[in-house]
Amino acid sequence: MFSSTHIFSRYNTTSISLIIAPDIEDFIQRARVARLATVGSGFKPHVVPTVFVFDGNHFFIPVDEKRKKAKPESLRRIKNIQVNPNVALLIDEYNEDWTRLAFVMIQGTASIMKSRKQADIQLRQAQKELATKYIQYQKIGIGDMCIMIKPEKVVSWRSSQL
Repeated sequence: MFSSTHIFSRYNTTSISLIIAPDIEDFIQRARVARLATVGSGFKPHVVPTVFVFDGNHFFIPVDEKRKKAKPESLRRIKNIQVNPNVALLIDEYNEDWTRLAFVMIQGTASIMKSRKQADIQLRQAQKELATKYIQYQKIGIGDMCIMIKPEKVVSWRSSQL
């Protein structure tokens, strides 16, 4: 597990992709749930728990077919991203032993992927990875919309011995 004094990420000088340290990526890949934070036009924060996958470059969050009060296009998180694409994704690990607490916060730019020709390959791959990670998608439809986050900054922390 990473330490609080570790350099967690750095910018690759040959591209604009963020390089995430291997110990942080391992923490991300093991995680089952995260919290997505968005802010809309009224500057009010909105946070929802979510599942996700990370392909090494982008985070993908499904807008699946679980019961919701609104159509996918009308969900607050979708509307907020359309107005303000800046988001945060918090992945944390809680333990009653507080020497084992840890979190990774990803700040980035989100976009909405819908099933259409140019996004179909990337969307299908994300859906395949989500269905592999979460067997619940064998019973619940994964939907035809996905939130894609391009990470721009990674902040991480792990508790040291108290």
